[in-house]
Amino acid sequence: MRWLMGVLVLATAAPALAFEGEIEAKSIGDTSNGAVQLEIHVAKNGDVRVDTSAKSAKGKANRASYIKPAKGQYDYALDHDRKQAAKIPKDTITKMAQSQSEKQNNKKANVEVKKLGTDTVAGQSTRHLRVIDKDEGTTAELWLSDRYPARLWQTIFSFGGDGGKSSSSGWTQVMEKEYGFKPGFVMKMLSNDKGGQQSGLEVIRMQEKKVAAGKFAVPPSYKVTEVPDMPEGMSNMKMPTTKEEAEKMREEWMKKMQEQQR
Repeated sequence: MRWLMGVLVLATAAPALAFEGEIEAKSIGDTSNGAVQLEIHVAKNGDVRVDTSAKSAKGKANRASYIKPAKGQYDYALDHDRKQAAKIPKDTITKMAQSQSEKQNNKKANVEVKKLGTDTVAGQSTRHLRVIDKDEGTTAELWLSDRYPARLWQTIFSFGGDGGKSSSSGWTQVMEKEYGFKPGFVMKMLSNDKGGQQSGLEVIRMQEKKVAAGKFAVPPSYKVTEVPDMPEGMSNMKMPTTKEEAEKMREEWMKKMQEQQR
């Protein structure tokens, strides 16, 4: 189901379209015992902050934050234990996303979409869909809300940016024309791989409210370090679509950077 995650997650970040407030979400599926909790803040101008927390196998709480200003050339990854902030060029991740998107576009996905009615998630009415990838033997369950646009979901969960030069309308049209459903804000998603393993994400609260500008600023006591451009040897790396892939990418990235700095 990589094609679907690529379409939903890797689209270029766009303005948040009139939403300002807080969103709480959690990972679901077979990894629910070590679930990741997400607390997301969105500013009216499109600034986003994602705070994550999870417990390790030994019970230690791990916290991290990612700040994505709507404008500017950098995102910031906060390491709260070390009180450090990594300054990450938006173009670095954008190039990786675009490279993967181009590869996906070369092959049309062989999928079937089933509409399963409506359901309520976090107090919102949703359209429940099942997407079956006949080539990969995987399925994905989606619960889509029409209260907020798919573009807001992209703004929150995409990485990188191109200064607003690209639009999300292209993939929206493809979803409607090729696969028979209108995208919406993803309140819940659950994917099943060929081996039967499940993984996904569920929104448990959305609240429109004023968010203080300071929420999107790096704490003044944190040491800011600049992450260099994409480390050599990683230009062909795929963007992660699971927690495991994200952890592997982070480890390899850090290893490459340490090698370059020696």
